[in-house]
Amino acid sequence: MTTHDARDARSRVKIAHGALLGLVLLIVAAVYAHVTGAWFCGYDDFNEGYRAVFFDAQVPSRIFTTTHFQPFMYRPVTSALQLATWELGHGPLAYRVRNLLMHLASVAFVYGIAFLLGRSRAVATAAAALFGLSPLTNEAVVVAIWTNTTAYALLLGAIFFFLCALRSQSGSGRWGYALVASLLAAFVAIFTYEPTIVVFAILFAYLAICVRPLPSATFLAVLGGGTLVDLSIFFAARRALHAGSAPFLHLGNIAKDLAEYLIGLVLPIDVVLTNAVFGFALPASGQSVHLAAFVPATLFGIGFAGLVAVVAGRQLFARLGSMPWTVLGFLALSIPLSIVPIVLYKDHVSEFNLYVPMAMFAIAIALALRRLVPGGGTFAALVTVLLASYAAGTIVRNERVIACGRIAHTIVDAFPVDAWRSGTWNVRLATAPSERLSARFGIYNYSGLETIEVVSSSITAAEFAARLASGNAAVNVNVVPAADLGHGCSLPRTCYDVFANGTLKEVTSK
Repeated sequence: MTTHDARDARSRVKIAHGALLGLVLLIVAAVYAHVTGAWFCGYDDFNEGYRAVFFDAQVPSRIFTTTHFQPFMYRPVTSALQLATWELGHGPLAYRVRNLLMHLASVAFVYGIAFLLGRSRAVATAAAALFGLSPLTNEAVVVAIWTNTTAYALLLGAIFFFLCALRSQSGSGRWGYALVASLLAAFVAIFTYEPTIVVFAILFAYLAICVRPLPSATFLAVLGGGTLVDLSIFFAARRALHAGSAPFLHLGNIAKDLAEYLIGLVLPIDVVLTNAVFGFALPASGQSVHLAAFVPATLFGIGFAGLVAVVAGRQLFARLGSMPWTVLGFLALSIPLSIVPIVLYKDHVSEFNLYVPMAMFAIAIALALRRLVPGGGTFAALVTVLLASYAAGTIVRNERVIACGRIAHTIVDAFPVDAWRSGTWNVRLATAPSERLSARFGIYNYSGLETIEVVSSSITAAEFAARLASGNAAVNVNVVPAADLGHGCSLPRTCYDVFANGTLKEVTSK
């Protein structure tokens, strides 16, 4: 083959990759397009927004010199990103566009990782689509103010560039640029969301499990030295700011939460979808799956596995023997490994922590299916079945976030902010006595006042929402039980019942 022919071949390969990845990104963007226009929803949106406007914007140096709400959270990249995004739009749209772009970047990195691990465009396309449309990646995208998608995109980027460096490490030295990019992405990630520190363990786990022979001594020196530099700066900065460490949970709690995460990860039907379509109860707070919803999901999973076995036919056991078990083992290890920094200290299960595990799971599923199923058409059909289930769950979740944002906007829009722009105000809000709000699950079942502030939370998000709307830091808002609202409400524009649909009714003392 001539040099010209080789260039043409490489060009055709790049075009094929671009077309397939572009199609996946287009589909994912289309599914998320509607929710990108939603208003703020949930207490975190107002909590983070308030910090950016009334704390960091006043003294920007605080971005680097203070912890992020909790004493063990030091996230200067997050703080800087929140403030910069607010300055772009002063509203939810800029945050939602940012999150969607970061999710699309993550999808692209998953495509690249899957191709480098499986050497198959079909596997890469399937993995990227499954990850991009999975309901388990949804919460990190649709909570407008969160920067988790940014942190996770950086983590996945670090893995992708690391694999690129390994692939080219025997070449002319270009591996160095890719390895530096990997270490830089990891460095920024840990200052965005500290649990991404697990990325270093993932990189070294891949080396230990999948790479034989090991890379050159120079490669290992750059990797080890760069990791040491990243972690030294990270821990030195935390020490300088006296950032503490979160206390570890008991071993039983850790095991229970890890099991919850893993069960939720492998369910082929989304729990919010089963709630919307079949009326099954949503999981209780801090759980990933409800027993009632577990039954249809399990039946679906068994049926899907049986279908794969039938399609594989007599070659099933031979195909199982030819599986890339080393790579699948690495992916299987990466799933609990990426959750460990969370389950050690966080005493409840939160779905957004399954973002990275879902990336690894999607790659593993695509790899395994491609080896088990003969024929590209059959493989595509089976992947499409899973994609249909995933996309349906994500669409239902998006619609619930849109509804939540609509209610939250109705509440804040009804605040008498013109009166509240100056002076000190002591405001009280309560859920109207006639209202019975639905049980919450993540961000997906909020109604009424809870679209802004959850009564049981220590975060005074209704106050933050009022201050953001009025621009007045002297507006004080307390959320109280309905029975306590009518006392001491002699001043106008200070006491309101809040209904499930977001409408307000002023209450005055009798």
